Amino acid sequence: MRRGLAAALSAGVVLAGCNGGGEDTGAADGAAALQSYVQRVEPIRLGINRLLDRADPILSAYADNRLTPGQAQRRVDALERRVADYAVRIAEVRPVPPSLRAVHRAYAHTFIFEDSYMSALAAAVPEREFDDLPDTQAQQRAAIIAWRTQLQVLADRWGVSLPGDLQVAGRGEIAPSPLGE
Repeated sequence: MRRGLAAALSAGVVLAGCNGGGEDTGAADGAAALQSYVQRVEPIRLGINRLLDRADPILSAYADNRLTPGQAQRRVDALERRVADYAVRIAEVRPVPPSLRAVHRAYAHTFIFEDSYMSALAAAVPEREFDDLPDTQAQQRAAIIAWRTQLQVLADRWGVSLPGDLQVAGRGEIAPSPLGE
C-alpha cells in the first residue's frame, strides 16, 4: 500500500512539473542543470588552457636552442598526453543538459583536435618540420564560440551567472605556435 501511494505521489509530482506550473519548474530545473554543467566543465576548460599555456615556453626555449630537440619533444609529448586526459574528461561530462548536447559534443571534439595537433607537433619537433601540422583552429574556434554562445543564451534565459572569463573562450590563438610565439 505504501509503495502504491509513493508511486502515485511521485507520478503526480512528475505530471505537475509537466503541466500548469511547468514553466517555473522548467526554468528552475534548467538553471540548476546549467549551473551543474558549468561547474563540471570549468575545471576541465581552465585546466587545458593552463596546460596549453605551458607549450609556448617549451617551444620558445627550443627555438632559442635552450632545449635540445629530444628535450623539447619529450616535453611536448608529455603535454600531449595530458591533453589526451582532458579530452577524455570532457567527453565523460554527464549529465549534459539537452539544450547543450550538440554544442557540448562539438566543444568536446575541440579537445580531440588539440590532442591531434599536439601529437603532430611532438613528432615534428626534432626535425623542425612544422609545415604539415593540422590546421583546425577555425573549426575549433567556431565550435567553442557556438558553445559559449549557447551557454550565454541559456544563462540569460534562466538568470544564471557564468564565469567572467568565459567570454574569452574561442578568442586568440587556439593552438600553440611551433615557434613558441
